[in-house]
Amino acid sequence: MTFCAAAVSAATLRSATVITSDVVRLSDLFADLEPQQDKVIGPAPGPGATIHVGGRQLIAIADQYGVDWLDQSPSAMATITRAGRVLDREFFAGLVQKSLPDIGPGPVSMDLADFHPITVASDDPKPVILSDVDWDQRTGRFSATVYRTHPTGDITQDSFLLTGTVRAPRRVLVFSHSLAAGAVISSSDVSIDESYTGYATAKIFMDGAEVEGMTLLHPVVAGEPVLERDLHRTLLVHKGDPILIAFTVPGVHLTATGRALEDGGSGQYVHALNLASSMIVTGRVANASEIEVDAGSGAVPSDPNMLRRLTASARANARSDLSIR
Repeated sequence: MTFCAAAVSAATLRSATVITSDVVRLSDLFADLEPQQDKVIGPAPGPGATIHVGGRQLIAIADQYGVDWLDQSPSAMATITRAGRVLDREFFAGLVQKSLPDIGPGPVSMDLADFHPITVASDDPKPVILSDVDWDQRTGRFSATVYRTHPTGDITQDSFLLTGTVRAPRRVLVFSHSLAAGAVISSSDVSIDESYTGYATAKIFMDGAEVEGMTLLHPVVAGEPVLERDLHRTLLVHKGDPILIAFTVPGVHLTATGRALEDGGSGQYVHALNLASSMIVTGRVANASEIEVDAGSGAVPSDPNMLRRLTASARANARSDLSIR
């Protein structure tokens, strides 16, 4: 239907217009229209897209809606661009994190597989929703289906599968520098990473004292987590070895001769028999010939039942160490 309202003043062409609406109005093409002359003339392009209106079509539109267009020409051109917002990796990373309450509010490490950003309306407060979110906390793998809240009609764009890995940061012990196989770990070889987000396939450590004196089974590089499978305990004390039992408190240092009742590596606590008192004490292995007994540590009588229990415990620990290696 042709709109034939008489025009009193000439309108001017808008050569380039950015709109946010999902429809194109007459005022998006022409400025200086008369009151009540503005009309919806068609659908807008998709978010982020642009349409071009040539001179002949502009003349036809001006005639249909009674617009007195100044300097109309078949060679004129107008472009109308729909404002859009790009939903990038950062947007979807935040959306996934909000959908995983167990991961916490802190920063995460996220990798999206075969990801392609999408463009949505700039004024849409909730352009997409996630459904069927599945996350394996052990491996970090996740998947979810993304749906546009305002479908475009293109089934290849209105929903798609989002996959990748996401890991929450945690506090772990890492190697401070590269080390060769056979190296004996000291406190200077390890440090704490407060926000490690890598994938650990074995037990990790969180305290340097736990691994001090242990031996590397294979080379490592800086930043790698210290894993139980990478190390074995270097035995300094063997069951039956004669040892020195040291007991120290402020102002007092006492020693006694003893015999180790189990194997032990540097920093490990082992049981030993005090040969002078026939009491069993627990001490920390200081070197190959000495253990240090803590001030608060108690001693127990060395009856045959106690010795049998300690021997059984030592055998079980030895089997465990062998299975780890």
